Amino acid sequence: MTIELLLDFITWNHWKSRNISYFIDKRTLRLVSGASLIFCGPKDQWMKVFQGLNISAKRSDKDFSETIELLLLGCIASRWNCVIEHFMSISYFSLTISEQYRQVCCLVMGRSQTLNAREQTTNSKESGILEYLTGQLGSQQHQLWKLSPALAAAAIPTWSPLLRLYMTEMEIQFKGDFSAIRYCNCTQDMKEHKNCELAERIWCLYVFHVCGSHLLHGAGSA
Repeated sequence: MTIELLLDFITWNHWKSRNISYFIDKRTLRLVSGASLIFCGPKDQWMKVFQGLNISAKRSDKDFSETIELLLLGCIASRWNCVIEHFMSISYFSLTISEQYRQVCCLVMGRSQTLNAREQTTNSKESGILEYLTGQLGSQQHQLWKLSPALAAAAIPTWSPLLRLYMTEMEIQFKGDFSAIRYCNCTQDMKEHKNCELAERIWCLYVFHVCGSHLLHGAGSA
């Protein structure tokens, strides 16, 4: 194994360990439990819960971030075990971040072109949560970057407009175009995205959307 591959493997292992740690953290598990209870009821019922949470969130950026996190967890609470099992089963693969990004973009573009009403109807509860979440975020998509890369990747399906908004910012960061918030300086430093935050987020999208598309587009249970 060359030094470059060894460093790549170390980075890969670090990302995997860090994101698994998030999934099995006691705080995360408490939030998943709470999300399961909140979203077991009809939409008008859980929306009232979040209207109350939003009053507090407006006064605190931390509370708002946790509200967004709770909504994302609600999208995958019913298939929580499947998500963790898939992530833990992923073995090391040697593929550049640029190639992973290309494949994710192709997948998202392809699915958006073949999107039909049946897919959204099948995922009606998830669709309702994501629609509400998108409305709450407004122009603050940067809030997604404050949360676990694996959570954002696992919770936002390719048929959701929210993923395209998330990836629009990702493309800006990837190309080094102007952005109010800069998550890495790789482009400015004439470096390839390898071990920066952007690279980790692309890797997580690849792991869930390319390697684990059956989890996001098929049935799953906790």
